Amino acid sequence: MAHQPCYAPVFSGSSAFVCFLKAIYYTFLLLLLIIILMLSAGNKSVFCAFRRASFRIQKCRKGNSDPTINLTPDPYERHVRAYKNLYGKDDTWEQWMLDNRNRYENAFTKASQRPNVLDIAFRYDTNPIAYNPPWTNEAEHMAALEALAEPAYADSNFNFIFNGDTSASYANVIAGIPTNSSHATGKDVYLYFEGIFNHEFAHLMGVLHHYDTSAQTGTGQHMPPGETTCIMDRNSNQFCSACRTALHIPLDVDNQAAIDAAVANINDRYPY
Repeated sequence: MAHQPCYAPVFSGSSAFVCFLKAIYYTFLLLLLIIILMLSAGNKSVFCAFRRASFRIQKCRKGNSDPTINLTPDPYERHVRAYKNLYGKDDTWEQWMLDNRNRYENAFTKASQRPNVLDIAFRYDTNPIAYNPPWTNEAEHMAALEALAEPAYADSNFNFIFNGDTSASYANVIAGIPTNSSHATGKDVYLYFEGIFNHEFAHLMGVLHHYDTSAQTGTGQHMPPGETTCIMDRNSNQFCSACRTALHIPLDVDNQAAIDAAVANINDRYPY
């Protein structure tokens, strides 16, 4: 959804004394704009005038020559800034997230719109997998998949449904595909090994790999400054801060051990 821009005013810098006088003037103007804003039920033009007046106070000494500065942060920017403040990230991290928004904004938008419960319809590609040891029943199997997904997507509620309704589901898992080429397309996640579900489901949510070619796997490309591991770089079972931010996952949660155990519980049963 497009957001109406509110561009910063262009003006020359002033002396400290002149800025003092301007600060008094614009402070009264801001108070007046707050009243108008309440009376106008949040009129966007009044919001813009408020931001432009605040900008003039902040930049009075230096001035501004850039007419392209947008004073209206969109939802992605606001979310990134909120995560920065909540988890103590620095300005460099914030700027990296904004500079790389083309890699994460789609996932952010999709995560913002996801339902409270993620119904995942599960089925086998052809014949059931000959797990060893076998699951007691498919209910135990579906619970194991939930134990795999929920620690990685912390604060999300997954509901895996064996032979569930694929039209009503949020996503579908097709397990036991004939070749080791797990992938996601549309709302379908095709799995050779189920332990890679979290990685492939992230693709369904719009998250990209951190590498451009297979040879660059695990090298930390396209990652925030100082970070080197992520499930999307195939060198961790948890997400980096960029992927977590896009997917609305807390940055201060460490579920590596639980995810590792869930992966092993499933993959160790495979006959191949």
